[in-house]
Amino acid sequence: MKKAIPFLLGLIIALQILNSCKKSDHTTSNTSSGPTVTDIDGNVYHTVIIGSQTWMVENLKVTHYRNGDPIAPGTADAKTIADTTGMIYAYDNSAANVQVYGWLYNWYAVADGRNVAPIGWHVPTDGDYTTLVANLGGNYLLTNGDTLAGGAMKEAGVVHWGNLHYPNVGATNTSGWTGLPGGAKDQGSINDGLRNFGMWWTTTTLEGTNPLKWAYCMRLSCIDKSSKRGTWFKTSAYSIRCLSDKSQ
Repeated sequence: MKKAIPFLLGLIIALQILNSCKKSDHTTSNTSSGPTVTDIDGNVYHTVIIGSQTWMVENLKVTHYRNGDPIAPGTADAKTIADTTGMIYAYDNSAANVQVYGWLYNWYAVADGRNVAPIGWHVPTDGDYTTLVANLGGNYLLTNGDTLAGGAMKEAGVVHWGNLHYPNVGATNTSGWTGLPGGAKDQGSINDGLRNFGMWWTTTTLEGTNPLKWAYCMRLSCIDKSSKRGTWFKTSAYSIRCLSDKSQ
């Protein structure tokens, strides 16, 4: 087994020890800080209602599927479209990055029938993000991306976004969605974009000539206030936000 696998397993165990919550029954509760939902690992997520949708406010941090099976730790190897195992990655193998920005998941973890989302929740479709942007007054299907909603979806300030050279342009978080820039683990196992951009998977496969290779995701960037629709390799690893099954 590659050295990267036991290292990442150790990282997962360390994060679970840090989490003082026990595994829950996946029910949603109301607390003084607002509605929350708990995943199978005991991670607690706040929620926000935007239009007719209810979203998690934090990026997903779960390391097990809904049935309790572990999601495979990603290796440092480059992947091809023939590799269809669901995998998770920590940006720069850092527990601190996972605590703030969540795990990065390849698309096959998203599509796995064992489900990464808590009961009553799901990974959004491309259409769900289209609705979210429309609820914020934007048009997600514009060729060059929406130019309005991204600022309302990003956490404001530069604590987690940008730097002196790339400020967090247009970020207001007026929606409460609180987007965080977890970066990506791309083809060739390159860590890229932490603090500069966030990419969130959808369950929607690209319509076209090669549906096995690409899937849709949504992107926010520190350099503008747009929310951009994109298609990327399914073997790349990006963030996940979950949406309530009761959303429309």
